[in-house]
Amino acid sequence: MVKVFGIGNILLKDDGIGVRLARNIKRRVDKDNINEIEVFIGETDYLYCLENINDDEFIIILDSTYFGINPGKITFKKLEECDKLISKEITAHETSLLSLVRLEKTNVNGYFIGIEIDSIEYSLELSNILQKRFNSIYDEVYEFIVKIAKELYFL
Repeated sequence: MVKVFGIGNILLKDDGIGVRLARNIKRRVDKDNINEIEVFIGETDYLYCLENINDDEFIIILDSTYFGINPGKITFKKLEECDKLISKEITAHETSLLSLVRLEKTNVNGYFIGIEIDSIEYSLELSNILQKRFNSIYDEVYEFIVKIAKELYFL
């Protein structure tokens, strides 16, 4: 099973993009009855997420990034390629699920999918640029997740 974790704080504008994507993905996975994909709305509860990750599982972490690139740009990285990101990660959280997984769940494989943000400030809405790009971001992320599940489980 591919486990997808949506991370972020929906009260902080674009920081909630991972959660918003995960909610939409969960609705579609449930509607299409895709049993090989399980979606968790982790928000900022990393302990909840860690408790739902077992050794040798395949996970995908959806979170916001602030790498100084174009807002809405999607970064796809295998977990083992993320160690460089962790040392210089810029996040609204004190730590990240990504860094905890790399430290505590070393037998887990998967991907980090980061969506570049435009703004973090108190707001329940995404920035204009992420609102405009949301559907295309969602489509690209969803197709990537389904492709991974098909490759792993021959769907």
